[in-house]
Amino acid sequence: MRTALLATLASAVLVVGPLAASAAADEPSDDERVVSYVADLTVGGDGSLGVREEITYDFGDDGHHGLRRFIPVRAPYDQTHDRSYPVRDLRVSSPTGAPDEVETETDGGFLDVRVGDPDSEDVRGEQTYVLTYTVPAVVNTLRDGSLQIAYDAVGTGWQVPIDRVDVTVTTPAAVTDPRCFQGEEGSADRCSAQPTATGAVFSAQGLDDEEGVTVAAGLPAGSLTPAAPLLLDTFSPARAFGASTTSLAGVGAVLVAGAAGLLAFRRRREEPQTDPVQVTDVPPGVVGAVVHGGARDVDVVATLLDLAARGHLTIVEHESAQGREVTDWDLYRRDTPDKPTLAEQRLLDTVFAAGPETSLSAVRTTARDGNRRTKELLEDAAVAHGLFHARPAQLVLRWVGLGGTVVAVGAVLTVLLAIWTTHALIGLAVVAVGIAALVAGLAGAGGSPVTARGRQLQARARAFTDTLPRHGGLGAHDGSTPDRFLRLVPYAVALGAGSAWLAGARALQAADAPLPAPAWYTGPAGFGSTFNVALYAGMVGGFSSSTSDALSAAPPATASSSSFSGGGGFTGGAAGGGGGGSW
Repeated sequence: MRTALLATLASAVLVVGPLAASAAADEPSDDERVVSYVADLTVGGDGSLGVREEITYDFGDDGHHGLRRFIPVRAPYDQTHDRSYPVRDLRVSSPTGAPDEVETETDGGFLDVRVGDPDSEDVRGEQTYVLTYTVPAVVNTLRDGSLQIAYDAVGTGWQVPIDRVDVTVTTPAAVTDPRCFQGEEGSADRCSAQPTATGAVFSAQGLDDEEGVTVAAGLPAGSLTPAAPLLLDTFSPARAFGASTTSLAGVGAVLVAGAAGLLAFRRRREEPQTDPVQVTDVPPGVVGAVVHGGARDVDVVATLLDLAARGHLTIVEHESAQGREVTDWDLYRRDTPDKPTLAEQRLLDTVFAAGPETSLSAVRTTARDGNRRTKELLEDAAVAHGLFHARPAQLVLRWVGLGGTVVAVGAVLTVLLAIWTTHALIGLAVVAVGIAALVAGLAGAGGSPVTARGRQLQARARAFTDTLPRHGGLGAHDGSTPDRFLRLVPYAVALGAGSAWLAGARALQAADAPLPAPAWYTGPAGFGSTFNVALYAGMVGGFSSSTSDALSAAPPATASSSSFSGGGGFTGGAAGGGGGGSW
């Protein structure tokens, strides 16, 4: 019994004491004090407590409205509840004739009781006030079935000294182990405690301001039938995120709906494509972008070669002094009535930014931004041809935007559900759906940018590559003549089909249909009287590789500097208590 009583008081001081100490009346003068504080506590058969407080207060020479009393009405109980101590049937009188008008207001966990005339400050000297009220469900049932009454007869919220305290506890049965503690919050200093035939009496004297008196006593099991503690729901993570049936059902519904929504977002509705698309109907750089699922450097190279084949520039190899190896390529801008596309124009502006004559080495490290923008425009062209839904990067951004929005909505919903309900897990499920969308977008699992028409082009590109080595199938890709077969070089570069193109060129030569030497690509001495397709294919391959490296090379680093910096058996804690003073 004693161990249980001490444990209850010790735990209560941690949660109730700070509340009691926080309530304070208006700043008192130095000559104010409580001369006598008499508390009569009557325990009811239902565990309620009838309280009668007779407080003799010395207001000193300054005038005041009257007495102010703070009575605790709510205190923490466990992780998910506060315990309520409602004050009922409050009555106030003054045997000395002081004004006894009453105004009450609940402020946080306290009932603020103002006694006196709000329009007059004529209360001086010693005045006595009697407060009576009832607090239900105060008696506690301990684990062994015994009962306990613990009450802060005088709270530590009083800001004036108290000369003497007398407390009488009347119970339905004889008490066991009565105890009294006095002093500041948490003090274990004892005060007088004596059992009587009808309860116990307690007394203390010489309390300083913010010191109180707590009384406690045990009662035998079955001596009364106390009501259960009055509990109020409070916020706690354990309660807000509880795995109730409703929460789990809501989580399941959100996850199912979220998965269905993401799949629907991924599977866009497409209009059926009825018009066929041929490989050579689309610029080679765009064909490469569709086949690759997004434009690459090789598609930009294929675009440059296609521009050369259409007369926009010529490419001349530059050999070393010994004439043994190609060290550079000279590029010459040419006038032509052929109109370039947006991507092609951006590429021409990038390559010939310094003038109509340049070299591949001069372009290196200056064309990176232009190369990036050209690839974006190639993807835009694929969208315009109905081959892409959107740029692949834009598709990723759509998923990231969707995921970010859903995560934000889920976070707000989680907070609101945690504050107002016990179903915050549903909000977390919404957050999970948003995270899934983010991961899908960043991992490239948010769906292909290629449309049905684009997939048709991909299939025709595979067939195109397969038929390149067989000159008899040239009609399938608009290469029915050697001239036109030569024009397929940019497509072969975009599709990585250089070997297939060379095989087809050799087949044409073997069939007495030799390819003409191109006017747009040559070595320092030209190709001579006989056009060597193998030599030509090797030259184009070397140019393509070097151009890809040049266009994507990073600008030279510039010097920079940066710097970084960083681096119970206690007073208080039971029901009742509070404080008071004058106002």
